[in-house]
Amino acid sequence: MDVLKITVVLILSYFSSTFSTTNCPDYCTCFFSNNITSMTCVSVKTLLKVPRNIPAQTTIIMIEFTNISALTDKDFVGLFQLQELHLSNNLLENISSDVLKNIQQLRALDLTNNLLTTLPPDVFNRAFNLASLILQGNRLETVNPSWFCKLQSLGWLDLSSNMLTSLLSNTFNNLTNLITLDLSSNKLEYLPANLFSKMPHLERLNLGKNQLTTFAPGTFNHVINLKYLFLNSNKLVKIPTGLFNNLPQLDTLDLSDNKLTSLPPRILDNLQQIGAKWEQGLDISENPWMCNCDLRYLWQWLTVNFKKVYFVSSTLCAKPEALKGKEIKILSEAELMC
Repeated sequence: MDVLKITVVLILSYFSSTFSTTNCPDYCTCFFSNNITSMTCVSVKTLLKVPRNIPAQTTIIMIEFTNISALTDKDFVGLFQLQELHLSNNLLENISSDVLKNIQQLRALDLTNNLLTTLPPDVFNRAFNLASLILQGNRLETVNPSWFCKLQSLGWLDLSSNMLTSLLSNTFNNLTNLITLDLSSNKLEYLPANLFSKMPHLERLNLGKNQLTTFAPGTFNHVINLKYLFLNSNKLVKIPTGLFNNLPQLDTLDLSDNKLTSLPPRILDNLQQIGAKWEQGLDISENPWMCNCDLRYLWQWLTVNFKKVYFVSSTLCAKPEALKGKEIKILSEAELMC
């Protein structure tokens, strides 16, 4: 009987200890399973700051759609096992420079759709293991290169849907292992020629929906492993000769919805992998193509490679008036007046 009592006491003591270390903050839900402990606080409009009593063993935190407007250096103290921090769709305007100092195992940080206009210069300096950083949908007007000084492990950076108008040439120099970079839906008008020169592993680059009119020669010379390049919905009027010569792995190139009237000769000749994965890989639709002798190279390339082109039947002449609306691929050489 004494042995049974002792056993019961030990079991109760064990469970009591377990529950005392896994209490969940008010308005939040916690899940505990083996090596994963997650905490979710979603759509809690009464939540004005990060809860203080987060379980110490938490590995994933999701605090989203709340009215939290600031992050302090005390918010994530003691969470040494935290690997993912999702803070999208809040009202964040201010972030302490020391907010991440105690969570050096952090692998993913999502700050999508907040009200951030800037960040402290050293905010990510102790996030050595960060692999994914999402800053999409904020109000950033500039990018400070010092944000990325210690992020050599970063593989995915999303700066889309902000208010960026320009970037310094050394902005991404420390992101030598970056694989995906999204700069779409900003207001970029020009890019420095060596902006991507320190990104040998970059595979996906999205520059769509900006205000770019052209590129400096050599802009893409160092991203030799690039597979997906999106330049759609800009104001491109000219593509420099040889711009894509050093992209032997490129599978997808989107030049749609620009102001291109022609392409320089041989511009596509080195893109031997275009469409290799999904058969189609090039989109040049929704441009005001001038169907005269200047378009002869593109016309010849299309007649041979039309199966690699998205919306080939929608790739049309805009001028001269006699050919307006006619599909480029089915033009005759006589119509080009060469």
